[in-house]
Amino acid sequence: MKKGFMKYTGYIIYAILVTVALLYYRFPSEALQSHLVRMADRMDPGIIFSAQSLDPSFPPGLRLQKPAFSLKKRPESAFFEAQHLSVNPGMRSFILGDTTWFFDAMAYGGVINGHISSLEDGQIDGFTLTFQNIRIHEYAFLPQFGVGDFAGNLKGNILYNGSPDRITAGDGAGDIHISEGKIDLLRPFLGLETIPFGKLDVRFTLVKGTVNLTSVSLDGKGFQGSLSGTIRLNRIMDRSQLNLRGTIEPIAPFLETLKGGPALLGLLGGGRKDSKRSFVIKGTFRSPKFRFT
Repeated sequence: MKKGFMKYTGYIIYAILVTVALLYYRFPSEALQSHLVRMADRMDPGIIFSAQSLDPSFPPGLRLQKPAFSLKKRPESAFFEAQHLSVNPGMRSFILGDTTWFFDAMAYGGVINGHISSLEDGQIDGFTLTFQNIRIHEYAFLPQFGVGDFAGNLKGNILYNGSPDRITAGDGAGDIHISEGKIDLLRPFLGLETIPFGKLDVRFTLVKGTVNLTSVSLDGKGFQGSLSGTIRLNRIMDRSQLNLRGTIEPIAPFLETLKGGPALLGLLGGGRKDSKRSFVIKGTFRSPKFRFT
């Protein structure tokens, strides 16, 4: 009886190994890749998905080489691309109706990982993101926001619960840290071509469509400052309402060495003994209203 049990157990293990081997060696990567492209188009017709190759991974999942997501109106510039991206389903996905996908990507010189949760109908219900050692200047999509070329090293965590399509109804939190930060402006401001902001730490929460900036601190060679307040999100993002208050203090010995630095110091009152200035920002992202207090 024991020999028979071991015999059939061996057959089962052999069948599983053969199945796994066939799956890995005869994996229909091109067909599945085409299916993912069509599925991405159905989810959002404005987005293009592509990948150099797609292969099975272990633990069970998929490994994509050079995946990229871009907008159809700007196909030449991907808003996300990676050297490789691994995606694996969570264990509870095999037991319960909902699905959790864990991912790990090498992108922009660093690592991005986290998970995405979805409901039975496939609708995304939340996600987490963790960034480590991201080189901001490698993110080519940023200059198209109309500000300039950002540089610095990024790390942080973001948690979001809810549908990404209804961010005004979702909840979340996060902390973002940038070191060695600077902005090379597209258009010089008072002759200043580069704004060095050094170290930037941001902590925020999202509750019922309002972003609460609980702590924002700036500690750089050229400036020191702080910011707090709220951003009331709108489905049309540039119409989101700003209610922010902060301080900024220019560091005169450093700014005086920059082209345009003395003019900026004059605007901020850098010649005074106490050069720290308070300010408020109202209005919207489209039409912000800034004033010193």
